[in-house]
Amino acid sequence: SKQAINDMANKTEDSIRTATSLLTGYNAEGFRKVTELEAESDRYEDSLGTYLAKFTGQELTDSQNREVSLFLHTLSDFERISDHALNIAENAKEISEKRLHFSEDTEHELAVTCSAVSEVLHLTVEAFVTENPELAERVEPLEEVIDDLTDEMKLNHVTRIQNGSSTIAQGFVFNDLITNLERVSDHCSNIAVAMIELYAGSFDTHEYLGRVKQKRTENFERYFQAYKIKYSFD
Repeated sequence: SKQAINDMANKTEDSIRTATSLLTGYNAEGFRKVTELEAESDRYEDSLGTYLAKFTGQELTDSQNREVSLFLHTLSDFERISDHALNIAENAKEISEKRLHFSEDTEHELAVTCSAVSEVLHLTVEAFVTENPELAERVEPLEEVIDDLTDEMKLNHVTRIQNGSSTIAQGFVFNDLITNLERVSDHCSNIAVAMIELYAGSFDTHEYLGRVKQKRTENFERYFQAYKIKYSFD
């Protein structure tokens, strides 16, 4: 099961990488690849979910119970990331077909945010595959930076529509696009938190996130500041 989910995770990362590349160079072959990867992700979730569900209620060790819980938690998140990859590919297709052209500033902000999303997903997949909770701890600070970036992008785009440098038509697809990017980051956070909770011996993800954001631990703050500098629109 772990090997199968590892394969699913790696293919999910491939789907996001391919989808975001379509934003700067749309092509039918790339779109088809994202579509196929999304369908494959659905098959993974159906098969693995059905198989893992058979273990619930069985006599398992505490460690096995936690592993099954982790796998069931992460399956749906990896599948949803793949869904958002397809949405991003569809955004890229719409941009290409309608011949929409974003402003230079908008293009720059998208490039920065896509890079941040690419890194948070890579961190998540690597942490999951290598079972590295220390690596997983870097996900949440970067996810928070991405939240800040997407908020700033939305405000900036409203300003550009108001001053005429962007159009309403661009605004619709742009807002959809950044929502999908933000959701990818959210699912990465879910996976990382589930991992950290597994190694801590519990699965109260809401409590964990509350503690992290409330206390702003030294590690969290250090990573947050580093990512904030790395992924800046300035």
